[in-house]
Amino acid sequence: MEGSAVFTSLHISEEMDEGYVTRVEEMMDFLKKTGYKVIADVSRRSLEVFHEKDLLSLSERLKIDVLRIDYGFSEEEMLETAKHVPICFNASTITEDFAKMLKETGGRFYAMHNFYPRPETGLDIGQFVERNEMLRSYGIDVMAFIPGKSVLRRPIYEGLPTLEKHRGVMPYLSFIEMRNRFKISDIFVGDGVLSAEETEDIRVLIEENIYQIRASLREENSDLYDSVFTVRIDSPKEIIRIQESREYATKGETIKARNTRERTRGSITMDNELYKRYSGEVQILRSDFKEDERVNIIGEVSEEYLDVPDLIPNGSKIRLIRADNKE
Repeated sequence: MEGSAVFTSLHISEEMDEGYVTRVEEMMDFLKKTGYKVIADVSRRSLEVFHEKDLLSLSERLKIDVLRIDYGFSEEEMLETAKHVPICFNASTITEDFAKMLKETGGRFYAMHNFYPRPETGLDIGQFVERNEMLRSYGIDVMAFIPGKSVLRRPIYEGLPTLEKHRGVMPYLSFIEMRNRFKISDIFVGDGVLSAEETEDIRVLIEENIYQIRASLREENSDLYDSVFTVRIDSPKEIIRIQESREYATKGETIKARNTRERTRGSITMDNELYKRYSGEVQILRSDFKEDERVNIIGEVSEEYLDVPDLIPNGSKIRLIRADNKE
């Protein structure tokens, strides 16, 4: 997506062979021409490899948008550089005193959380929230990582999340939680590659503000696919009520009772004629409910997407996508 940011490191020793500088220059040129912003992790070693005198000359040469300072630089060097190019620090190592000092400079600063390849080492929610609150109180923007799923990075192949709870979780779900629950606007996919389906779901949310839910519907209700609906503003915690669905009751078609079995989390339902004026209302269930002869089950949310409805705020726009539709 044009305007998206790419994070890269310019001090990985095992990559620094004879052709390293040329490869980096070609990569940076490609990224800028393609429309990406670049955040680069740099150290004193980076300056030595590129034969640059300071961080500013390196950022100008490679057209780096944000410098993530790793190690080897004094506070004076970092603050002087920050007058010319945005600086990013490790979110876990910024002290409150340092954050206060950064705020007093009036510059723009970022804090990027690490990603954690080894299982069980990712951040827990409590420390993540506490750290972010401190950073934001001093005007520092926070960045974080979610793991990929289609292609995982070597050598451990267990994802690269900031939060341990996101390890093994569908990228779309992790993205929504980072965006909605934790208010992170700069979210990176640690593993770097998403499937076309994963990319499309995230793109639609960013560009159109529509939550896509992959689902399977009964054939007679397939007209619900691909239309944009509104989550009623007064939907309770356990149910998504579709605002536009009452229109089904005004089309003149009688909705007969059928498939009125026990309703489980992820069921998509439609009230039948026995529910009188509620006939035609469509709901997506966030919890289990007992069988009701007045409520037809017309479909199911795909297993991977079962947690998505829990994270969708009331008043949002949603779209049901056929589960086997691999865009």
